[in-house]
Amino acid sequence: MAEQNYEKNKTKILQNFIKEELIKYRRIPFAKLMKFSFKSLLKEKLFYILNLATIVISILIGIILAFVKSGSSQVVIFNFYILFFVCCLMFVFILRMIQFFFNKNFEDKTTYIVLTNQVSRTKFFIAQYLLIILICAVNILMSFVFINVFYAAFTLLDYDEFILRMTSIYVIYCLLATFFLINFITFLIFIFTLQTTTIICTLLLALSFIANIPMSFIKANEKSYYVQFTNGDIFQLNDIYDAYSLYDHVNDGNIKYPHLSKYIYNYFLSKEMVVDQFHNSANINYRTQMWKDLGLINSNPVVITETNLNLFTKPLRDISVPNSWKNSDEFNIQITLKDTFITNEQLNKLIKKTVDQNTKNILVEFRSFTNEINKYFNNELQFEKYDLFYDFLFLDSGIEKSYLEKLNPTDREVEENKVKYALKKQDVVSFYEYSIAGIRNDGFRFTNANDLVKKQLNFNLMYSARVIEEYFIKYSSNYIIMTSNAVSKTSADWNTYIKGRSMMRGLSYFNLYSGLWMAYTKNLGFYNNDIWFSPNSFSKIYLEDQKNLFLGYPEYDIELTSNNKIEKNTTSNYLKPWYYLVILFAISILSFSIALYKFRKFDF
Repeated sequence: MAEQNYEKNKTKILQNFIKEELIKYRRIPFAKLMKFSFKSLLKEKLFYILNLATIVISILIGIILAFVKSGSSQVVIFNFYILFFVCCLMFVFILRMIQFFFNKNFEDKTTYIVLTNQVSRTKFFIAQYLLIILICAVNILMSFVFINVFYAAFTLLDYDEFILRMTSIYVIYCLLATFFLINFITFLIFIFTLQTTTIICTLLLALSFIANIPMSFIKANEKSYYVQFTNGDIFQLNDIYDAYSLYDHVNDGNIKYPHLSKYIYNYFLSKEMVVDQFHNSANINYRTQMWKDLGLINSNPVVITETNLNLFTKPLRDISVPNSWKNSDEFNIQITLKDTFITNEQLNKLIKKTVDQNTKNILVEFRSFTNEINKYFNNELQFEKYDLFYDFLFLDSGIEKSYLEKLNPTDREVEENKVKYALKKQDVVSFYEYSIAGIRNDGFRFTNANDLVKKQLNFNLMYSARVIEEYFIKYSSNYIIMTSNAVSKTSADWNTYIKGRSMMRGLSYFNLYSGLWMAYTKNLGFYNNDIWFSPNSFSKIYLEDQKNLFLGYPEYDIELTSNNKIEKNTTSNYLKPWYYLVILFAISILSFSIALYKFRKFDF
């Protein structure tokens, strides 16, 4: 009984408020009608709770983004935020406002009272409708402002432009998403009962979190698929996707070191280098020329000398090594290198005097990469990557250029001309590997060659050049093979792949939720400065670690030409986001029209 009296009193107060606000107008202005509706909404406690939640959560996400240093982590965190903001916070906000204006006001006769004050139904409906859109837009813009202000404040104005771009795309997407939701939920409230509408909205809310699960499931299964080519090569399906995706990333500049990456990657493609032949003499010459063209290799011979090397072991299978040489003998060494990489200091000078802007960009990025890789390995790059030394060891052989010379030889050794020994490349490799990694090969090893190896034979830029070569060769090699040979369509995995993708393509036409998210993710992209190779592995790049499991992304299918070769532009073979936007706009217009029609015919 007390509750009924409370509702009666509340309705009476509201009716008096309406009369005070609107009865004095012969024709109620549109702006006044919206102002009245807004004032009535202010009496709802939930309105304040949802607005406060928007502010608090936006402030928190701005602070979190400020303290997260990795751009890729910022993308991951922010995508979870937008998922919560749109699918939870704004969803509930919109549902509650529509219920308030188009359901609760019917029950307490507010709408009836307003309509008896010479306000057309169409005018009243549009006023309420625009007010809902305006309130949502203000909340979205308020969220944008708080995120950016608090991010800037906690980074001491050290602002990353990507944050502004990310939040700007977020605003555009949220405005679109809320517009679609407002129209559809308004349609539901006039077609179904409040309880039915709530159930449908609950199902939609759940669907928003699982819309992309089918594609994630398909891609998880595809990790075990293998594709055979007509030349006999077999690749994992993921390798094909990685090869073609990286091609786009490099040529579109969507990678950490865009100029350097494009230069090396496209050079490998132009010379058709593949992994199996990467270390042959012809390709070593090509690669040497690639670095020479940048000015990173000094073509003047460099002579390296060291004295009093104490012999530990000598080659046992090389008959050219004097038999009289034994453990603890002392030697002088001279190594002449025809080509060597310049030093870090010389690189700095080279950058300053380089005029061509593209070359300068490549050199600057190469210096940045060198500094990064050295920092990662605590300036122990030579030790960590010692096995990359051999391709660019340009030994100038000959008894007068590269040799071992025994100190204090015996008279017999002098007579038999066994004082000097012409060094071979393998000899240098042997004592180099022993000094760096303690590897015991059948070759020369010295007990005190550390200074020679770790200082004079430590060409830092050569190691960083070899690291970045190894990063790209696998992917460029795969791309060359995949574009040059036809796919064998008889394999079971290929047919399973085609069936799965065909099914997903059919479902994708109706998966509007995932399609709407695709419009956001396609335009946002990724934080390109974090798309790079793992330093601890050879040729492993993470192209999808910034993806969110619950969001839809453009997923292309592998398309074949008439002769069964993979299309070079196969990465564009996906349903474009604009398709979903057109469909959703059409549904929104239809929903709005039906809701307006039902409202005009509604029996108050």
